[in-house]
Parts: sequence; C-alpha cells; structure tokens
Amino acid sequence: MNPAGERVAAIDVGSNTILLTVAEYDPASGLVLLEEGEDQPRLAAGLSVTKRLGEDAIKRSVVALTRMRDTCHRLGVQRVTAVATAAVREATNGADFVGRVQALDIPLRVIPPETEAALSYRSAAYRFPGEERTLVADIGGGSLEIIGAVSSTVRLSRSLPLGAVRLTELRAPAAELREHIRRLLAEAVPPEWNGSRIIGSGGTFATLASMTLAQRDSRTKQIHGTVVHRGEVRRWHESLAKMSPEKRRETPGLKPERADIIVAGLAVVAELMKAAGATEVRVSGFGLRDGLLLEMVGLG
Repeated sequence: MNPAGERVAAIDVGSNTILLTVAEYDPASGLVLLEEGEDQPRLAAGLSVTKRLGEDAIKRSVVALTRMRDTCHRLGVQRVTAVATAAVREATNGADFVGRVQALDIPLRVIPPETEAALSYRSAAYRFPGEERTLVADIGGGSLEIIGAVSSTVRLSRSLPLGAVRLTELRAPAAELREHIRRLLAEAVPPEWNGSRIIGSGGTFATLASMTLAQRDSRTKQIHGTVVHRGEVRRWHESLAKMSPEKRRETPGLKPERADIIVAGLAVVAELMKAAGATEVRVSGFGLRDGLLLEMVGLG
C-alpha cells in the first residue's frame, strides 16, 4: 500500500530530452501533478557516427539532472525512479554515463525496448480506456516504440530505430527517408492492425498537437486528447520540410529547439498512419514517465 500524500518522481533520460514529473499520490484521485521539468541536452548527438555519448552532451545532461534532483529535494519527494532509453542503451560508454548519474544520488537504470514500450502502453491504457484495437506509438529521439493491444491484451510489441534525432542525422533526401521509414514499418505492423485506433506520445506527437491547436486558433492549449487528422499531418510535414530550420522556429506551437528534428518525426507519424490505415491520431500528453509513476503506486 502507498501512503496517502506520498510524493513520487519519475525521470526519463531520452535521446533528445530529459524529463521530470513530480506527483503526489492520493487514494481518491490517483496521481496529482505537482511539477514538471524539461531540458534538451540532445544526449544522442553524433551517436549514430561515433557510437558514443559525446562529452559535451554528457555534461549538459548532468547539469540538467542535477537541477532535477534538487527539485525533488525541494519538493520533499520520497521515491524517485529514473530510466534511460535508446541513446544510453546503445552507446559504448553508456555504463560510464549511468555511473556518473548514480553518483548524483539518482537511481538511473537502463531499460530494454520492451520495458520502454510497455510503460508507454500502461500510460495510454490508463488515460484512454477502451476495448478497441489500438496501436500506441511513442517517438523518441532514438527509437519508435509500438505496442498493439486488443481488449487491453497486448499482442504486438516493436522497437524500431526511427527516432527523430537518429533519422535527422541520416541527412537523407526526403523521399529516401520516407521509403526507409515505410520499409521498416511494413515489416513491423502486420495487415491485421489496419484500421486501429492510434494513440501517440512523445515529443513529436506533443509538438504536432501544439502546432495544430495554434493553427486552429483553439481556445485550449491542452494537448492531451487532441485529435489530428491525416491530412493535417501531411500538410505539416510538407510545409515544414520546405522551410529552413531558422524559418521553422517561427512556427506557433513549435519549440525552437525541435526545429531541426520535427520534419523527420512527422515523417514517422505520416508513414505510421499510412501503414495502419488510420485517418487520425489521438495525442497523449502523458507517456513513459506517467507509466513509471503508475507502476510506482500500483495503478493502471
């Protein structure tokens, strides 16, 4: 049993972004959000070429994590869980990085793709209950995690090297990049998943929702639950692909630090929707950290 009022925190050390969520557990209302933190040290920068985490990126990450640790202390957090995904998982010096973070008194652990996908699914199933055939997709900097479920029973789990940072660093022509994505998705998403409901989490989907709400001149800025149609995804990809990163930074709803990787991320969204025969995607404002917190308090 978790005591009422217990404060818990989850840290997600991703290939592009490091994220923190602090919440308080209440038996009546579940998890109550207290504070969130975000930094984009781009830990995976250059990883595809060197196979190592760069020292500058490590230093930026350590600074961000130190700040998040201090936030947890300030808020009186009683339990912290911290995980690292694709970048640290694949880097030849990943273990060294984990050691440096653990020296900060942050219990960082590297999780396999299956666990990463399962945590994202746990969040989506909790936040979007339903029995229909569902594909949950989480696009990170280094990988794309896909979980397929029918009546809440998981029947498909795939991890693909289709992260927004990784794809951007390929520096491939647009048509060639789309073909690369299409080929991998064709092997990963069998025909029986055609017509599935798609729930998307991660930075690319959040940015897609944010830009779409701004374009619609929506009164709400709440990205959770935003439905984006396939035509909108296509138009966003086509228009942003024609712009320079500098010009993209002027786009309402697009964080400047994502201007260089958003086109690759949207290419994944577009091809995933095509592979699944989906006409729309529902965006989750939650994801991996939410799954970790739910696991910590025994919800979902």
